[in-house]
Amino acid sequence: MREQMDRISFDSGMSPSGSIQPQYVRNQMRQSGRPTVETKRAEAYDFKRGEKLSSEQERFVRDIFNGFAENVMIHLGALLQTKAQLNLGSIKQRNYHSFLSSLSDPSAIFVFKIDATTKGIICMEMPLGFALIDKLMGGKGTAIEEVRKFTELEKSIIMMPVNNMLTAYTEAWKDVRKVESVFLSMDFNPMSVHIAIPSEVMVNITFEAVFAQTSGMVDVCIPFKYLKEVLPKISFDKFLITRGIGEKNQIAPTNIITGVEAAKIPVVVELGKAELMFQDLLDLEVGDCIKLDTVVTDPMKLKVNNKTKFLGRPGIKDNKMSIQITKVLAEGDEDDEQ
Repeated sequence: MREQMDRISFDSGMSPSGSIQPQYVRNQMRQSGRPTVETKRAEAYDFKRGEKLSSEQERFVRDIFNGFAENVMIHLGALLQTKAQLNLGSIKQRNYHSFLSSLSDPSAIFVFKIDATTKGIICMEMPLGFALIDKLMGGKGTAIEEVRKFTELEKSIIMMPVNNMLTAYTEAWKDVRKVESVFLSMDFNPMSVHIAIPSEVMVNITFEAVFAQTSGMVDVCIPFKYLKEVLPKISFDKFLITRGIGEKNQIAPTNIITGVEAAKIPVVVELGKAELMFQDLLDLEVGDCIKLDTVVTDPMKLKVNNKTKFLGRPGIKDNKMSIQITKVLAEGDEDDEQ
């Protein structure tokens, strides 16, 4: 009897306990032509999922950092008196720990202040840093094979191009907001640089760089929440109209000229040359005289970038040794005078 009741209950859609079975209800609704409601599995919500640059915001970031790259090429080209290329590669969002983990150890890491509460990072691979130092010291701009940190002297030299890069960063933002980027610190171990908590979302802008004869990667890292607050709220196309593309194109050549005119170029005055035996060099003492290959009446050579460009005679001005230009060498004559 019990088995018969269970069979009757099942055929009628009732479970042995007396409740209606869900599958029976769905079957009845399908037979009647009424739509059924399918049950969906709940999905976990990622609360950081919304922290992404919109397409408009990414266009702003790309425009700003293309300008940064152009400004760096102008400033470093004038400083190094050679090729300096910086091409924007990728724009990524990642947490701060992920960014630090992607860097080599050691890397040349420069922390700078963006505003009172925000810091950013400019990072370059060590070969690029050594190439800059080599070029500023009169070399060809090649990297060293040894993997090491900068010496104290090298730290002071690398600050010249770094300050130029910070100036380029400030200039890149001028159409968006006033930014005063200020150098704070230099480090080489990525995991010892703390400008944000490990989970904070950052925007990592990567560049492909060629400085003198060395190529490598340069990274800029700034907090996402800072960008979200400061980027214009209008569309990028409208921003271009208000900024005035024509005016920007007219100003660009002036910026190049200004950057070149402000560059400092080392000038060397050659008194003369001499050749010594190695033993004579070892025996040199205070008071010894070395005879040069020039006579007193010969003009002195003034060299620019290792080429003799002028001739002159020595003198004194404002209690300092000076040279008075007596001849400007024509193009093509420089090699004859070296």
